Formats: sequence, C-alpha cells, structure tokens
Amino acid sequence: MNTQTKPHWLHDPDGWFHRIFVREAVLSSLLILCFIGVAYTNFASSRSYHYWLWMIPVFAIAAIISEWSRYRRHEIAGMDFLRQQVLHWGAVFVAIKTVFMLHDIGRLNNDATALTLMVTLSLSTFLAGVYIGWRFIVLGLFMTLATVLVAWLEAYIWVLIPVAIGIVAIGVLVSVHEFRKLAHN
Repeated sequence: MNTQTKPHWLHDPDGWFHRIFVREAVLSSLLILCFIGVAYTNFASSRSYHYWLWMIPVFAIAAIISEWSRYRRHEIAGMDFLRQQVLHWGAVFVAIKTVFMLHDIGRLNNDATALTLMVTLSLSTFLAGVYIGWRFIVLGLFMTLATVLVAWLEAYIWVLIPVAIGIVAIGVLVSVHEFRKLAHN
C-alpha cells in the first residue's frame, strides 16, 4: 500500500503553480521593479543608486524563489546553490559599493553613476541567468536595452512597455508548453 500522498498544488514543484505562476510572477515583478528603477534613474539619477543597491537582495531572493522548485525536485544541491547565489550577489553588492565610492570622491557624476549601476545590475542578472535559466538572461538583456534607451531617448518608456509585455507573454507561453509536455509524460 502506498502511503505517500501527492503534494498540495501550492507545494508541488512539478505542478502548474510553480511551473507557470511562480516563474512568471517573479519575472513580471522584476520587470516592474526595473521599470521603476529606470524611471527613477531618469528623473533622479543622483538618488537612484540607492534604489539599485536595494535591488540586489531583491534579485537574489527572486533567483532563489525561481530555482526553489528545482531544489525541491533534487535537481540542484541546496547548499551549493545558496553559496553560488550569495557569492554572485555579494560580488554585485561590492561592485555597486565601489561605484558609490567613485561617485562620492567625484570620479563619476550623477548620471554616469546611475547608468553604471544599471549596467552592473543588468550584467549580473544576465550572468545569473546563465546558471538559473533563460528568464534572467532575457531580464538582463531587457535591463541593458533600458539603460541604452534611458541614455539616448526621452520617450524610452514607450519602447520598453511593448518589449516587457512581449517578454512576459513569451514566458507564459513557454511555461504553458513546458507544463503540457510534463503533463503528457
């Protein structure tokens, strides 16, 4: 007799909730936070670096949340993954604090500081995606595009909104496809 019960849909790492909702909610939330950061950088570049500094733990937690289902399925070792995340985002924190130091001693002006911080976080997010998954790679590319558009265009937001909507839509379609494929197996 099998005494093992199927996990509740909310806790099932192979269920639709983790396959679709959690991953896409994380991606959508990070995209929204990026929009806020890009707008804040555009309007208050001298203060925006504090925003981007606070985004480091947010991105680290989002990375851990997005990988939690893989940990639950025993596809990754928990301590190895946590060590990797702490080292990765800790290095980002040190890099951003270094940029703050360069700003404080007058080597970087406000606009250059804000854009440098955005590039640093976009590169970090892209590199996190190399071992986390394509969503973070796409988010890093999106942040890079946002940085370039903030530097070049006044009406950058009208370019970024359709791109962000497209990213989320593609993410949902891929997740639905993955879930259907998993359901057939």
